[in-house]
Amino acid sequence: INAEYGDKLWNGRVRAYLGERYDSGKNVYDMDFSLKLKERASLLDFKEYAEWRQTGRSYDVRDGVFDTDNRTLSSGVVRMVRGEKRLARGYWGDILCSPYLSHGIFSSLKSMYEVRDRVNVRTASEVAEYNIMSLIYHINTGSKYTEPPKPDRFSYEGGEKKKGGATLEEVIEEEEEEEEEEGDGRDVDLTKLNLVKPQCNVKVKLLPLGTVEQMQKKACFRETFDLIYLSTSQVSYFTPGLTTLLKDDANLLVENVKFIVPLTKDQEAGYLTKVKEMGVNAKCELLGSNDVNNNNFHFNFHRTESS
Repeated sequence: INAEYGDKLWNGRVRAYLGERYDSGKNVYDMDFSLKLKERASLLDFKEYAEWRQTGRSYDVRDGVFDTDNRTLSSGVVRMVRGEKRLARGYWGDILCSPYLSHGIFSSLKSMYEVRDRVNVRTASEVAEYNIMSLIYHINTGSKYTEPPKPDRFSYEGGEKKKGGATLEEVIEEEEEEEEEEGDGRDVDLTKLNLVKPQCNVKVKLLPLGTVEQMQKKACFRETFDLIYLSTSQVSYFTPGLTTLLKDDANLLVENVKFIVPLTKDQEAGYLTKVKEMGVNAKCELLGSNDVNNNNFHFNFHRTESS
């Protein structure tokens, strides 16, 4: 969302949140990072985090000019202004936790956790790029992604430092495209692309908010799902009615709030207590430990005659 229009929306949110602390914003970011995220998300780099908190820009995985607004991140809401309802357009998403938490702070490769001189060799952007490539590859081929990651930011080509001095290499510039290939680059001949048909039986369907409650009222969705995942913003749907959508011996995952910056330890413990109560009411069994440091809470549902 980083450009002239997007920067205005982002900066408005940051100013409203920080208030008098706006001029010392970097110190606020440092405190949030040190007290909340540093130990729980060891792959997250403060420089990346602070850049996102200040500008809203993330995932700089390549050199480029970020001069185009991502208007999909802005939306309109009705707000009260001087006692009157007015439509306001702005950015209402996350400005505290960061988008790196989804794919950029965990990895199955030990090399991603390497540290040199107390600095992470890999950035969260690099980790996220590799994880997403692995996920797409697995969906397309059905096999594990085994390609090695790109050289880290402290290494030269090939992953190892070259010995000796600098060398000169002749660069041959490609000739400009012919007039027949002129255009804005938006027209793509799909027949020339090497598209791979996915080997896994995966279908993604995007549904609007409030769909869960509507699905509980329809017989076609009863006892349909093997797994349901609830984010922190959707945990209110964890009710006995939700279990009507689950198959017998189905699993239900509830996201923890360990990465939500403003929450205290007491509030995190209170959230866990609330989620456990919801599980009891929904007749779901909590599996594994109920440690507040878990990323998710795993519940299992066994259907009985009463459920």
